[in-house]
Amino acid sequence: MRKILQAYWPSIRKYLLLFVMMCIAMAIANTLNSFRPFYVRDIVNVFTSDNPNASLAYGALWKLTLLCVGGNVFYRLFDLSLVFYEAKVMKDLDSRSFAAIQRQSIKFFEDVSSNALGKCAARFRSSFEIITDILSFELGRDVVVVSVTFVVFCNTMPSIAIAFGIWLVAFAAVTAFFIAWKYPMDTTSAEADSIAGGAMGDSLENHLAVKLFGCERFEQQRFDEVVQDQYKKRIRAWLASNVAMGTQALMMVVAELGLIWLMIRGWEQGVVTIADFVFFQTYVVWILTHLWTVGQAIRKLFTAIAEAQEMANIYSLEPEVQDAPNARPVVISEGHIAIHGISFRYDDGSSERGYVFDGVSIKIPAGQSLGVVGQTGAGKSTLIQLLMRLRDLDSGFISIDLQDIAAVTQESLRQQIAVVPQKPQLFYRSIRDNIALARPDATDEEVWEVAKQAGCLAFIEKLPDGIHTVVGGSGEKLSGGECQRIAIARAILADPKILILDEATSAQDSETESDIQQAIKGLLKMKGSQRTLIAIAHRLSTLMNMDRIIVIHDGKIVEDGAHKELLKQNGLYARLWHRQSGGYIAAE
Repeated sequence: MRKILQAYWPSIRKYLLLFVMMCIAMAIANTLNSFRPFYVRDIVNVFTSDNPNASLAYGALWKLTLLCVGGNVFYRLFDLSLVFYEAKVMKDLDSRSFAAIQRQSIKFFEDVSSNALGKCAARFRSSFEIITDILSFELGRDVVVVSVTFVVFCNTMPSIAIAFGIWLVAFAAVTAFFIAWKYPMDTTSAEADSIAGGAMGDSLENHLAVKLFGCERFEQQRFDEVVQDQYKKRIRAWLASNVAMGTQALMMVVAELGLIWLMIRGWEQGVVTIADFVFFQTYVVWILTHLWTVGQAIRKLFTAIAEAQEMANIYSLEPEVQDAPNARPVVISEGHIAIHGISFRYDDGSSERGYVFDGVSIKIPAGQSLGVVGQTGAGKSTLIQLLMRLRDLDSGFISIDLQDIAAVTQESLRQQIAVVPQKPQLFYRSIRDNIALARPDATDEEVWEVAKQAGCLAFIEKLPDGIHTVVGGSGEKLSGGECQRIAIARAILADPKILILDEATSAQDSETESDIQQAIKGLLKMKGSQRTLIAIAHRLSTLMNMDRIIVIHDGKIVEDGAHKELLKQNGLYARLWHRQSGGYIAAE
């Protein structure tokens, strides 16, 4: 509960004035409504009087009218404040949840489903609305009503007030017991709901693989098992709610029958009139009507709290990779990279998994093109992640233009290094917007130019809306090679001093690959200054013209030199080269 409140509090605090206005209006409206039975009693007294006076009845009616109008006015003020308060806070929560997820490191995203994260953030926002509605419309209102009623009973008939007070304490104790008993079940049910949402999203996101392998039936069976577990946990929580509501209902019956018994005893003793009976019965029925919803309200309240728990945990989760306290923006003017004695191992909970790198050093002069070769698992992609500071080193350091990347901001570092990944990621946006991701302020002319350089125009011009065609979240409307060319255009638009190609041309035919390599070559030398290039490739023919090639094996640099030099050494690179088939490294 405390963690959830801490997660909500910054957004609540921003609109605290609206919150206070809402609470005051709610308290006044319900307090005014709480005094209605007084004037109903006055009217009943007039009706049962031996000498009825109509003017007294009309006077009571006039006062009752004022109470109703006043209560309605303040209730409207409460409702208006609530509308703006909830809408503003929920908007702020959406923004903060997105930021809280975005700031997490790459390891966080490797361990969770993006679909589950979206559902988690949506539940966190909707839970706030539910919690606020319950606390204001139901529980807050009930607190005011019960408090006013208890004061009225104390001033009118203390003996009933004492009995009512004892019953309230017992009712609160029973309610608290059921809250503590049910909360773990509600939490488990919410977690099962997240798992079910993630399972559905995971399967739907990979619908093509499901279709290609004809495994719809298997996926259905797998999902049915997940929802069956969700059903068991949900039904357990709901049955617990029924037990709680049944117990509370029994206590309310006892309260109502007990009041009637006290009224009958008072009538026998001549201290209770018909008007008194109507007065107290009206209050009790009114209170019990409100309290009858308390059980359901508390069940919904703690269900909402349980559903907000996951996102609240993310709010309090510190990113694995963080900027240094006094981190400053990096300034890359030349692109000289120095890797000094780095060591790194994956913290995956396995003590048997050794270091990916252990004391590795590499110097890459500004403007040099460096090819990185190695078999699968050698550490090529890990090297790139460390250079981009997606992960932190265990020891050693990496500097760019004499600036330790651990001492600069991550955002500025990544904005000045362009990466073309092996599996490019496209947004559910237009091709133009996907290319302009590198520079959102780029003009249409600039986007067209880089699209031309990356060889994109041939397929863009065939699309119905051209460069403004919206592609699917995974680029479903495009081939793998077309997606990769968009990623290359994105990197060209960034105009970086350092360019990283991670199998950037692996999905291209030979002719297109040659065109793209020419575009990249032009990029490296455009505007009168050279750029540093790091290229990872299994197709070794793409690295033949690199200034230098390093070969990684078991996390160490085992060979370093130009293509021809490495062939003469007749080492691992030469063996990989001779075992190629069509330019690729053959399988072991």
